[in-house]
Amino acid sequence: MVSLELESVATMFFMVPMKQSLVAFVVIWSVLPCILLSQHQPGRTLLLRIDGVTQEQLFGTGIVTLDEYDPRSLVSLVRDTAMVIATRAEAELLRERGFRCTTLIEDTSTVRLFRRARYGPSMNLEPPLHSYSSILHEIDSFRKSHPSLVKVFPIGRTSQRRQTIYAVRIAHDLRPDQHRPTILFNGCHHSDELLGAEICLGIVHELTKHYGIDPQITRWLDSFEIIVVPVVNVDGHDMVTSGGDPRWGKNARDNDGNGEVMFTEGVNLNRNYDFNWAHGGSADPADRRYRGPYPFSETETRAIAELAQQKRFLLSISYHSQGEVVYYPWNWNGRKAPHDRLLTDIARGLAGSIRTMRGDTSYRAEYGAALVGQSFTWLYGVLGTFDFVVETGKWASFPPSGEVESIVRANLSGVRYLLSRAEGPGMVVNVKDAVTGDPLEAEVWLPAIESEDVRRRTTRAESGTHRQLLSPGSYEVIISRQGYETAVLRTVTIGASGWTVQDVALHTTH
Repeated sequence: MVSLELESVATMFFMVPMKQSLVAFVVIWSVLPCILLSQHQPGRTLLLRIDGVTQEQLFGTGIVTLDEYDPRSLVSLVRDTAMVIATRAEAELLRERGFRCTTLIEDTSTVRLFRRARYGPSMNLEPPLHSYSSILHEIDSFRKSHPSLVKVFPIGRTSQRRQTIYAVRIAHDLRPDQHRPTILFNGCHHSDELLGAEICLGIVHELTKHYGIDPQITRWLDSFEIIVVPVVNVDGHDMVTSGGDPRWGKNARDNDGNGEVMFTEGVNLNRNYDFNWAHGGSADPADRRYRGPYPFSETETRAIAELAQQKRFLLSISYHSQGEVVYYPWNWNGRKAPHDRLLTDIARGLAGSIRTMRGDTSYRAEYGAALVGQSFTWLYGVLGTFDFVVETGKWASFPPSGEVESIVRANLSGVRYLLSRAEGPGMVVNVKDAVTGDPLEAEVWLPAIESEDVRRRTTRAESGTHRQLLSPGSYEVIISRQGYETAVLRTVTIGASGWTVQDVALHTTH
């Protein structure tokens, strides 16, 4: 019987006017072999475990690809054990070449093959990985056991299922204090990158457990406000951790509006931020890099943005998987970020503090691209937050359960490093109205550093305070607000440690 594709081709041919039939025949004849070939491609129905193998050996076969969302791809490579989806012929070829292949499951369903590869024999999420409900349960237990240190609060709801996105505030004094340095840690912009949530849980546990015992942690919680958002992409995280589809990386937006969310739908939240949004990601809703119909179209990214605008984070880390690399701002067609020297120094220190899974070296630091609507470009480019993307683990978006604890522990060393950098050196500017004494939101511009690539930094409206890290040296600082006379601080000297405070009173122009 003729297939649907061939029926369509035949219909196309007979509907063409006679004088154009020759051209149509040539076109159809050229695509016919491709159609026939696609109908006889062998199915990728085997999940293979390949032991004692390296990535170079795998990619050298020509069978395995780099794209983890492609059924031909390397699903995972943890230490020297790979999970690969293959045809029977490819499996035989790999065995003939000396690879030690074991067939774990044969199935015509790609989803089930991925589930077996990522969840293990149970085909369901295994401890110590957490579902969102178990994450909330643990967070609530932290709150109850440390009520003077921990506050849990909502920052928004998800785009599709309207689930609450929660944040954890950790500080010795939980009363609002606009003058404290604030630091953000977040995980799971991409729903299949589960390690971010686990590290965030580890951060809450580490800080609360050791307050009053560890002198460094005690000093940090006495001085800082630390915000942790374990799961940004709650809907997608649920889809992955429920055992539904471990390939899911986007949120759960119903792109076509038919009431049913299918694989490849959703928006990539880490392409949805409003900084160079149009230059990155993809406009194709089926693409895993789909950036959404417009910047901040998703409530999840708006929740992070509103939180960041309120808190004006000094430093932040967004956890992703995988690669054992720290990305930072930025390479913009060869242009570096205005604070490049300091950003590079912090990124290298952060990367150097985190050991790889093998334990024989540390993460590496690399520039991230500026022409993409990611969280780190928006946080730095718009608000001035020094944000770092930490890609955790190696060759698996989430690793076998036995690897989780050691990866979390390694990244807690990176948390300690970042918190130590939040102690300075840097500058604090407090701006107020010269007559009323009320705090003012004003621009704070360092002309020797900042370029037009970034938006002007401003003080917080509630406190009139702006804080930023700086390398030791002397700087000219210009403070301005419409309706007020501009203040120029010709020489602000930043020492080797601590914070240089500048109190500025602005006079109105009338």
